[in-house]
Amino acid sequence: LSIGLQEAVRLFYGQIPGFPDSRRAIPFPVIEGLTGRSLQFGGVTIQYSAIFTLGALAVCTAVLWWFVNKTRMGRAMQATSQDADTARLMGINVDKAIATAFAVGAALAAVAGVAHGLRYNNIDFQMGFMAGMKAFTAAVLGGIGNINGAVVGGLVLGIVEALATTYIPGQFGSSAWKDVWAFAILILVLVFRPQGLLGAKVVDRA
Repeated sequence: LSIGLQEAVRLFYGQIPGFPDSRRAIPFPVIEGLTGRSLQFGGVTIQYSAIFTLGALAVCTAVLWWFVNKTRMGRAMQATSQDADTARLMGINVDKAIATAFAVGAALAAVAGVAHGLRYNNIDFQMGFMAGMKAFTAAVLGGIGNINGAVVGGLVLGIVEALATTYIPGQFGSSAWKDVWAFAILILVLVFRPQGLLGAKVVDRA
């Protein structure tokens, strides 16, 4: 359904008079103090957009950890994810917990969208597709259901892509192959450590 909606937008949305062509990237709005600026640290140039991304990562991780572990709704979300029927019997509004989880995910996606726009200076209607695939890969890499694991998985994924495109010679080290190396790491983790880097093995007892 998602792919169908994306293709419908790509094929038909730009054909409606008075609406922009959806097939063209839209310039991201200029944010004073962040857009186009960089910081010189020795011989290294660090874009302000990268600093914003790392800062947003730290803040969102801390707030998400606090919300999930220290609030009533966060604990309700955990209980619902473990056993929705039992959670409902304990008086938890399961539907509200599920809706809250989607709302939190949408808010975090909005922050990621701003970081993406600052990094690449433009946005388009399908820019979240590959980002979503990478997010899923990072979650599996770190351990499904582990917030800290997802953060570590994302950082490991980014480092692997950067090192692969920098140090692997020939065409296999080109930027076109960075996604291949990212998903190769995912396959290796699924084969040798399916619970993820920070995940714990769960044993079902009869």
